[in-house]
Amino acid sequence: MKRRTRTLAFLAAAAAALGALVLAELRRERGLAPEPLTAIDPTAVRSLVVACNTCTTRRFEKEDGRWQMRAPRTGAADAAVVDRLAAIARAPVRLRHAAGELDPARVGLDPPQATLQLDGTLLKFGTTDAINGDRYVEAGGSIALVPDRFSALLFAAPENGLAAPPAAPKE
Repeated sequence: MKRRTRTLAFLAAAAAALGALVLAELRRERGLAPEPLTAIDPTAVRSLVVACNTCTTRRFEKEDGRWQMRAPRTGAADAAVVDRLAAIARAPVRLRHAAGELDPARVGLDPPQATLQLDGTLLKFGTTDAINGDRYVEAGGSIALVPDRFSALLFAAPENGLAAPPAAPKE
């Protein structure tokens, strides 16, 4: 075998080995990714209801591809706000407890501080964990701890869900 052929064969084998290592690493990283809170696809959600103890219940429906607020007011909804609310369904779970492991009253889930209903699936929100600031969420019969990046959306005033009125034409 010529030196050049031997070098090409060695380089091809090294490239194949590196490719295999990359694929193995990608598979490992996928396995380490946190599981989502629910299996709901946020882009497929058609109706959404937000309720909490200290705020007005808000109800949104998707009509002809656009979000509309149905309660407490009616009108075009701010799609970005509603999409962020729907995205809570895919929040990464840091820790999941089976039903019965935790006392719902001790973690603020009996009664819940807020609820989010996505096409009939109910998510109940409790208090936050004192150490990490994660929020307790009851979903599908289990209680999960998820990073609390959404409380401001849940407890917001109804005006935050409405689309901005069109700007007046400039003269």
